[in-house]
Amino acid sequence: MSDNSNFTLDQLKTIPNMLSVSRLILIPAMAIPCFFLNDEAQARSIFLVMFILIGVTDKLDGTIARYLNQTSHLGAKLDTMADMVFYPLITVWLYRFAPEVVNGWWNLVYLLIGLFFTKMVLGKIKFGEIPVFHTIGGKTFAASLFFFMIIAILYPQTAGRIFPILCVIGYLNQLEEMYIFMTRKKVDENIRSVFD
Repeated sequence: MSDNSNFTLDQLKTIPNMLSVSRLILIPAMAIPCFFLNDEAQARSIFLVMFILIGVTDKLDGTIARYLNQTSHLGAKLDTMADMVFYPLITVWLYRFAPEVVNGWWNLVYLLIGLFFTKMVLGKIKFGEIPVFHTIGGKTFAASLFFFMIIAILYPQTAGRIFPILCVIGYLNQLEEMYIFMTRKKVDENIRSVFD
C-alpha cells in the first residue's frame, strides 16, 4: 500500500473505492426506513436489505482491492471513515428496531462507544491522523457486530443472550487497538494484532 496520502479523483473511480463511497452514501440513507416509513414491516425489511448491502460492500472493497492490486491510502481512509460512521450508528438502529435485546444494559453499549471514540482521539493526537489498520480482533468484532444486528432484527431473544459476548469481544478489540496506538511510534497498516 502506498504511503502517499495525496490522491487524485481518478483513484475514486476504482471499484473498491466506489464501493466504499457507496457505503458512505447508503449509511445516511438508512434514516429513511428507520424514521420516515410508517409501515413497520416494510421499514424493517428495507433496513435489513440496506444493512446487509453495506456489510457485503465492506467485505468486498478490501478483497477486490487486493485481488485487482488497487490498494491505496485513499481506499483505506474511505473504509475507515465509513466504519467510523457505520458502527456507532448500530446503537441507534438497535434502539429503533430491537431495544429489548439490550434489556436495560445500555451502559455497556455507551462504554463500548466511549472506548471506540477514545481510541480514535488517541490515534489522532499521537499520529496526527486516525491510523488505518485492520487487526484480527477488529475484523472479528466487525463481523460479530454485523451478524449480531441481523440476529437482533430477526431473532431478538437469541440476540439478547449473545449480547454480553459481543460486548466482551468489542471491549477486547478496542483495548488492543488503544494499546497498539500507545506502544508504537508508527502504525503499520498491515498489523494483525498486538503481538506483531
